[in-house]
Amino acid sequence: MLSNTLQANPYYKIREKGHDYHVNFYLRVKGRFESYLSTFGTYPALLQAQLTCFNNAVDGEDNFFKATTASELTGNIKDWDTKRDNNTSSLRAMGEAFAMNPGDAAKQQAGQKVLDMMKLYKLNINDNYELQGSRTLQFCQAVDADSAAQQAIAAIGATAFYTALKEANEQCRLLIDQRNADRAAASQEKMVNLRKATDNEYAHLLMITNAYALTDEQQRYNTLLQQLIEDVNYYEKVVFAGSGSSASGGSGGTTPTPTPTPDGGGDTPSDGGDTPTPTPDPTPDPTPGGGGNGGTDDGTDES
Repeated sequence: MLSNTLQANPYYKIREKGHDYHVNFYLRVKGRFESYLSTFGTYPALLQAQLTCFNNAVDGEDNFFKATTASELTGNIKDWDTKRDNNTSSLRAMGEAFAMNPGDAAKQQAGQKVLDMMKLYKLNINDNYELQGSRTLQFCQAVDADSAAQQAIAAIGATAFYTALKEANEQCRLLIDQRNADRAAASQEKMVNLRKATDNEYAHLLMITNAYALTDEQQRYNTLLQQLIEDVNYYEKVVFAGSGSSASGGSGGTTPTPTPTPDGGGDTPSDGGDTPTPTPDPTPDPTPGGGGNGGTDDGTDES
């Protein structure tokens, strides 16, 4: 009889983790059962019925998670960021063209003043959305408060570029604020309920699998159970490393932790997770980054 029958598993840790941890672990479990269908041919009816319930719960949680982390506004933000980048580059190019031309001392001085202000406020199209937006806003506020700066921009014929830059930056900031508000309004209660449903179905699935491992043809379940146990150990020792919970046991053993109950009770899931993981937590970020031509998006890869 197989001694490791998944009585130890990270259920009690999974329900405390961020949404990406939670759904990714269960997608892995779903994949294990699906892959072993080729070995078993078919699962017993009771196990197959519970597996279907589990798969439906995982799919529901996964789809809702992806829906709340994507936004139709992202494309608009990228478009305005591209305009911001282009006008920043154009303003800098105009400043450089006149600053390096000694033919007209007044325009040369004006071009240099524009460059000096851009340098002072560290305008960089490769910065993320938040940093570029903040620095551009500070630059525009300084220009609007300085008549000499406005005259310098006008002297080199760059007023149109400055006006377009100011508008693009404002649109980017407004759209990002709107996207954040939309994400915050997403039903956290619904996500919590979906997570609990997946936890419950997972607990029932393990109970039924363990029962068949003890009463049905043992060898049919040996490889599946061992693989699931290895997945548990991987999440406890690697994915959850540094989370404040110590993992013990050998590479093929189990961790002496509480057996999950099928009622789904316990701690309320958090929406953040711990930092040291192989993948970033795609939970909505209050300060999303951004790319455009050269920048990078510090948030999730959204569509």
